[in-house]
Amino acid sequence: MQTLTQAPVNWTPLKKLIFRCCFLYFAVYIFFTPNNEVPLINLFYEGLNNLLHQFIPWWARNVFRYKESITVFTNGSGDTTYDYVLWYFGILLTLAGTLIWTLFDRKRPSYNSLYYWLRVILRYYLFYTMITYGMFKVIKLQFPYPGLSRLTQPYGDSSPMGLAWTYMGYSTTYNYFTGIAELLGGLLLLSRRTTTLGALVCLGVMTNVFMINMGYDVPVKLLSFNTILMSLFLLRTDAKRLVNFFLRNQPAPSAHIGLPYTNRKLKIGLLIVKGLFIVTIIGLNLSSVLQAEYKYGDKKPKPPLYGIYYTESFVRNGDTLPPLQTDTSRWKRVIIASPVFASIQLMNDSVQWYNLTVDTAAKTAMVNPVSDTTAKTAFMYIKDTSGLTLAGKIKTDQVRIRLKRYDEHRFRLVNRGFHWVNEYPFNR
Repeated sequence: MQTLTQAPVNWTPLKKLIFRCCFLYFAVYIFFTPNNEVPLINLFYEGLNNLLHQFIPWWARNVFRYKESITVFTNGSGDTTYDYVLWYFGILLTLAGTLIWTLFDRKRPSYNSLYYWLRVILRYYLFYTMITYGMFKVIKLQFPYPGLSRLTQPYGDSSPMGLAWTYMGYSTTYNYFTGIAELLGGLLLLSRRTTTLGALVCLGVMTNVFMINMGYDVPVKLLSFNTILMSLFLLRTDAKRLVNFFLRNQPAPSAHIGLPYTNRKLKIGLLIVKGLFIVTIIGLNLSSVLQAEYKYGDKKPKPPLYGIYYTESFVRNGDTLPPLQTDTSRWKRVIIASPVFASIQLMNDSVQWYNLTVDTAAKTAMVNPVSDTTAKTAFMYIKDTSGLTLAGKIKTDQVRIRLKRYDEHRFRLVNRGFHWVNEYPFNR
């Protein structure tokens, strides 16, 4: 079998130009978007990001002539204005670098070795990405089961992303399926022999992710789009073989998967580095998601006053308030799904969010509007099997509120379950 070291190839000028552009594009994108938290490396990127957070807004304003100020950086959203401007800046660097590289390196016959190492970088970048997202689905952290607020929210009030999160979060089975597919794609990329299959799996999985992001306004469009490009690049070597096998019904000869180096010590050293890298990445991710499962996932402990409560009676200064839709002070419903937050829906259906502090020993609950940490209200509470009684002072009014607990298992989405046999479609 021929290998890259045995069969140097004279590339065409166009092929060399395309490779230079692809190499610089992926190198710049990965450098600016490492998508990892590997120890030591993340310390370097902390300093780099601080510099970029100063430079990119300046560049956007003075060079790109972007009129708005960029003050929001990459957060839960990877599609901020900053991210797009950084991406555009990376593309310009790629084009400029390709031009300079072409002018000074026109006579090189090929880039076989560099092509090999670029494939290695993309394989392991995709491996890390797929392992991370796969574990967050298998452990069910990315899409938690619909919470109390989501269960009581009308369909029409949810965002497209919220609808997608509810769809994904409801089914543990589908989370396992998508998570295992992502894990499989990432693991297959670890071997040169299975890279083509791994790239095909990653292409299918990430195309689906990208279309969900596009169809449901999920802000991870840039990352998912670039993982598609990386998968396609990895498949480029086998494009002709794949076309022959799947479309032309012709033989597909074995691919050249040889190494561009023959030094035995180098091979052993790189194999050790590879093993350490794989163990570290999988170990760090597994440790992180298992810890997070009990902090943020479906297994996190419920707060002491957890539940959906509807107001049975609302007494203010000795007077029982009737449940009038025009009353903007009487509570209609209280939802407590977090140890530190509560939402209160008023009779006119407006919802207000409050910080919550519960002292189970003293049987007190302290609340204040999220927007005003000084306006605190203290309630004494009595919790029983059917609900909750609160007594305290709201501003200058003495109130006593009786709240009835609503069993969330009564929601159709929760209690419907799975049925192998359906005499009629149960579409509600």
